[in-house]
Amino acid sequence: MRFAFILFATFISKIILIEEGKIQTNNKTEKKIENKEKIEKIDEENGYFTNNKIHDLNDLFFDHYIRDGKIYRWFILFYSKTCGHCRRAKKEIQKLFNDLKNNNTLRFAQIEAYENTLTNVRFNITGVPYIIIVENNSIYELDLFPNYDNLKNFIFTNFSEVQEELKPLPIKVKFHYVAWVIFRQTLDSFTNSFNKFINKKGINIKFNPFVLIFTILISIILCCTGMIKCCIYCCCNDEDIAKELKLLEEQYNLEMEKRRQSGAEGQDQSNEGEEVEGEEVEGEEGDDEEMEEEEDDEGEEVEDGKKKELTEEQKKKIEEEKKKLEEKKKEEEFKKKEEERKKKEEEEKNKKKENEKEEKNKDEQNKGSQNNKKKKKKKE
Repeated sequence: MRFAFILFATFISKIILIEEGKIQTNNKTEKKIENKEKIEKIDEENGYFTNNKIHDLNDLFFDHYIRDGKIYRWFILFYSKTCGHCRRAKKEIQKLFNDLKNNNTLRFAQIEAYENTLTNVRFNITGVPYIIIVENNSIYELDLFPNYDNLKNFIFTNFSEVQEELKPLPIKVKFHYVAWVIFRQTLDSFTNSFNKFINKKGINIKFNPFVLIFTILISIILCCTGMIKCCIYCCCNDEDIAKELKLLEEQYNLEMEKRRQSGAEGQDQSNEGEEVEGEEVEGEEGDDEEMEEEEDDEGEEVEDGKKKELTEEQKKKIEEEKKKLEEKKKEEEFKKKEEERKKKEEEEKNKKKENEKEEKNKDEQNKGSQNNKKKKKKKE
């Protein structure tokens, strides 16, 4: 009994809830209709739908003005500011508007096509002036020259007689689709200009836009990888470079010590030779010997000063030579390392080729052996 009572209660509650939902949906639809009527009244009071002017439309308020052509028949011009044909069409439309501005069922509007990309993509506009009439969620396009007579006949056409040429009003476009269209247009224009530039240089190649992007991305990636490798090589080999510099400094110090020792030995030998010559000379007066000794002392002092100057200049030259040697050694080592890398890569390639050849030969041998077995079986 309890179970039956629970089922009966749930059944009644469902019915009640369904009826309440229907009532709420009806109330919502009624409220929407009332709100639309209120908005239309407010728009009419503010002059949005007046027939005393040509309305300027944009992406934001296009649908708000047009209302799918259910209230009025809208005559819409898509134009460009830099188009001469659009200016002539505007003059003809202004004449027609002055004659028909008292018509309560007709409204005129215009929109700049290339500044309002959403409507441009929505109506797939490839050229201007582009003139349409919107009525009852359908579009009728003008295919004739926009002069006064053609425009007047176009406005007063009966859509029921030309239903084959009618088109449904396009759905509102999303932003991501517009962004994709703009990206594709810019990419196509860039590739066309690039292909023209190549053809002028005498290269008969035509790049696909996506292939061009792929090649640019690959080149950027290769450049980045090369820079990273160079940075890694420089950072990892700092210790090796420091060791090489220390060895060069030690070699330089040893060479300088050898030169100093050889210079000191040469001075000692020269002094010994002078003493031997002084002993061999005889018969000269004492005053003359004293004068010669003084002159020799003065000459030695001058020579010592010159030697000191020469050693400073030699030091500078030696330091410059040292720097040059260091740079040459660095370049030679860098070249050697690159050559070693290239050799390793070539060896690896050759090994791969040899392995592939061996595998092919094995496959061929296996196939030959299988064929021979088959032939033997057939003979048997």
